[in-house]
Amino acid sequence: MAGKENLAFIETEKPRENCAVVGVFSRESDIANIAFNGLVELNHRGQEGSGITLANGWRFETIKDSGLTTIVFGLKHPLPLLENASIAIGHNRYSTSGSSHDLQPFVEDGIAIAHNGNLTNVRYLREQFNLPEEIDGAKSDSRVALAVINRMKGSKQNRIISGLKQFEGSYSFVFATDDALIATRDPLGFRPLSLGRLKNGSGYVVASETAAFDAMESTYERDIFPGETVVINDRGITTIALDQRSEIAQCIFELIYFSRIDSKVFGIPVVDFRARQGEILARHIPDVDIVMSVPRSGIGATEGVALSEEVIERGIVHKEGLYTNPYRSAVKGARTFILPNGRNKAAAKKYSANRYVLEGKRVCIVDDSIVRGSMSRVVEKLREAGASEVHALIASPPLKHPCRFGIDMATYEELLANRIPDLEERRKCLGLDSLYYMTFSETMEAVVGNKVDIEDETVFEKNDFCGACFTGRYPISTEGAIPKEEVEPLELEKAPA
Repeated sequence: MAGKENLAFIETEKPRENCAVVGVFSRESDIANIAFNGLVELNHRGQEGSGITLANGWRFETIKDSGLTTIVFGLKHPLPLLENASIAIGHNRYSTSGSSHDLQPFVEDGIAIAHNGNLTNVRYLREQFNLPEEIDGAKSDSRVALAVINRMKGSKQNRIISGLKQFEGSYSFVFATDDALIATRDPLGFRPLSLGRLKNGSGYVVASETAAFDAMESTYERDIFPGETVVINDRGITTIALDQRSEIAQCIFELIYFSRIDSKVFGIPVVDFRARQGEILARHIPDVDIVMSVPRSGIGATEGVALSEEVIERGIVHKEGLYTNPYRSAVKGARTFILPNGRNKAAAKKYSANRYVLEGKRVCIVDDSIVRGSMSRVVEKLREAGASEVHALIASPPLKHPCRFGIDMATYEELLANRIPDLEERRKCLGLDSLYYMTFSETMEAVVGNKVDIEDETVFEKNDFCGACFTGRYPISTEGAIPKEEVEPLELEKAPA
């Protein structure tokens, strides 16, 4: 694979959200275009493939392919066309399993499905329902989910409800049937899913993030509740199931990294959360001249640091000393994509350090997380440009455990904080003069907006969040999940010149 012209570029330093979903119901609006616009706005959640399915009451029309949404629909294919279509669902993929056969949406027996998340009991489901490893060439848990649903009895709606009861793990699903758009979140609420109303009053939309709603010609109504299943059809919106649990496990990394800064996730404006992260980190800033972010990473937290009273009073200025060339990426607009076997070399090429800003200066960089340790090459770049000291503030606790709930961040062996548990040794490995991570309680303080008394690793679960990637305290068993090492990423084509 590595020898091919169309190399598979994967985001190796940052965790990867594996999907985005959208849905539209309207008999008057251009639903294919609305779904397309929503997927474009959510391409940060999935860049390896994009697909849209339309339904008109008696048939489905699906187009899906590898690449960014604007490449799939425009350079490769037109938008799907289907006369009298009133339902559209769409999906952006960041693969955690499979090949081009695993591109979504999937369609079978009158139901189309798109999925954000990861089922942790997929191996049990295959055994229980006697399902093969591949279904129509697809290996993903999402294809298994549709097969299980269609083993249930009754109407399409009843099959979906019965199938959902078989699943464990994380999921935000959108379904299209012959007459309805159906949306649901898992009972623990791992992944976000929001409901919007079309501005012309002709119908409704759902999307993984509220940031998509403007482009989808809609306004935010509310979040789909954890455990809630809603049906959207000609009669409006109806909640047909609500599996309420005493425990909620919303993914904290949605706020820290994945979600767009103009989204509202789990009822929290992301911009406010990241600003509070910066205010908290400012308490720990060392004696420096400049505070700066790594381009496109940690920007909100950096601004929070720079605007804090502590930093302003000390005369620390906010300047950007790193420049990233948007034309260097193999996939236009993609986030931090680099060759798997050339991580540090690629990190060096991605950034240019501005000597006119950095020479002779003590620098503090702010980043949202450290996964594998490619920051070491960034630090080297800063020193080569004349920085006299380089310090780092990290807007999350150390990542020590892989996620099994829909995020492909790394294996245990790849995680720097797991490989090098000692903080001082990790600082030396990265070439930093000092290194500070937000604590568990500080992270939750940024969520709730005030001091949190709980200092130990239970602080996330006691506040309805999952922080297993930091603590190792998984809210449910992950033994049946598909490990990252068993799957291959989908190959990406280079964007046409």
